[in-house]
Amino acid sequence: MSITAYSILESTALPEKTRREIPRVMNRLVGQTFLYQEDEADKDDYYLVLRHQAVFAALLAVSGFTLLHDDYHRVFQVVSDFGTCRRHYRLDESLMIVVLRKLYEEHTERLSLAQDPVVTVGEVREEYRTITGKERALGVVQYETILKRLRRLGLIEPLDGRSLDVRDGEARLRLRGSVKMILPVQTADEMEAWLRKYQVDEEAGE
Repeated sequence: MSITAYSILESTALPEKTRREIPRVMNRLVGQTFLYQEDEADKDDYYLVLRHQAVFAALLAVSGFTLLHDDYHRVFQVVSDFGTCRRHYRLDESLMIVVLRKLYEEHTERLSLAQDPVVTVGEVREEYRTITGKERALGVVQYETILKRLRRLGLIEPLDGRSLDVRDGEARLRLRGSVKMILPVQTADEMEAWLRKYQVDEEAGE
């Protein structure tokens, strides 16, 4: 008997409709990394994965991917077990992710927030300058490019309309729980280690 995707799924005794949906949802998971319960566009697929999490985890594992779930923020994430399938970022993009992660921790700890914290573009810019250790500011085009990419990934969400105006220092951004998943820092010492790593990389011009 030939082995096909359908024959593999057929052995799971899942409903026919679910078997048809699984390949599409797996493709989406791998393609966009995160799946959010709170997003209307993601909600149905999120609950499909939640109901059949063991099946998705097993199928993804065969392809070299690990399925992660943050139950508190209700986010699924797919991580490649191999470097060839990982998403790569430039130094300034990596630094920005560290900035967002640091701001997330600071705001949730200081304000004891139950929901995702909100920061301004001005705070992001100031923290970026602080982390780099020198008075280096990215240009407007660079900020737009980086933040739009991180927005597509789902790490941030503009609160003042759909557009993201990096010229407006008072423009507000919601930092989503996926920031914690993409950079899984647990302690202040770990955060300091990340900061030292990227500061050294920047001094080396990498």
